[in-house]
Parts: sequence; structure tokens; C-alpha cells
Amino acid sequence: MVITVAQECDAPPATAGAGSDSIPVDVEFIRDGLVHALELPLATTTREVIDATIHQVRGHLNLLMGEELGYDSDDAVRELFRQAYALLDLGRRPNEASPAFEVFAHLRDTAHVAQRLLDNFERLRHNSAQRPEPSDPWPPEERPGADFTPLSAQPQESRRTTTKEKT
Repeated sequence: MVITVAQECDAPPATAGAGSDSIPVDVEFIRDGLVHALELPLATTTREVIDATIHQVRGHLNLLMGEELGYDSDDAVRELFRQAYALLDLGRRPNEASPAFEVFAHLRDTAHVAQRLLDNFERLRHNSAQRPEPSDPWPPEERPGADFTPLSAQPQESRRTTTKEKT
């Protein structure tokens, strides 16, 4: 996929049927954009192309950070989020006065973090697709009441109690 300056965008296009409050993650579109960003040569790329590409990569990064990637349970994901927040911080990222090579290095760093988040997203999505839904959360031997037998299934003698047994 060839991306030109006219194709810049903050996030992949929404697909039909998407909810109004969420944008679906188009893995192929994001992957193509990140590959394009990482393949840009510094020597022949204009500042305008670098700016447009970093704009698109930031959109991809923001979109991925909005997904459930296991932040609460995975230290590696937390570290990726820390790096992503640092790259997105307005006070720390390059501005219009920054030299092109500094913006280019920032673009590559941002694309690498976004690529790692995308890899994690794909891994989690693949794992959830492979895991079958359990029909019963309890194994048969541990199910509450597994040792229970209804009164109608018990023999008549065992249901009868005498007054001596009650006391």
C-alpha cells in the first residue's frame, strides 16, 4: 500500500456497522501504515511527508492504546504504554522548529511502539479466538451440590427417621 500526503488520517477508516463510540481496529491498514513509516528513507523524505506520516502513526498509536491489551496484568504492556505516553506528550515531542532528523527519529520510535502494541493486540485477539467458551464453569467433581441426591432418588428406608435419630 502506498500512502501519500493526501491520505493522512488520525485513524483507520471505520467499517460499516461499527458503533458510534468505537472504531474497529483494522490490523492490515495499521500494519501497512507502520511498515510504510519504518521504510521511509531519511535522505530523500521531505519534512512534509514525515509530518504527515507521524500524524498517521500517532492516530494508530492512540487507537491501539484504547483497546484492551492487558495493561492491568502484563508488565510489558504497562511499559509499552509508558513509552507511548512519553512519545505522545506534547511537551516532549518535536515541533515545527525541530530539525527533520529529530522528527524522523521520533517517527521511527513511535512506529516501533505502535507496532509492538499491534503485535500484542493480534496475539490477544488470536488467543481469544482459539479459546473455546466453557459450557459449564465447574468441573463435574467440583460443581456445587455434586454430591446432592434428590429425595425422590433416595431409597425409602433412608428417608425415614425415627424420633431417636432426631435428638
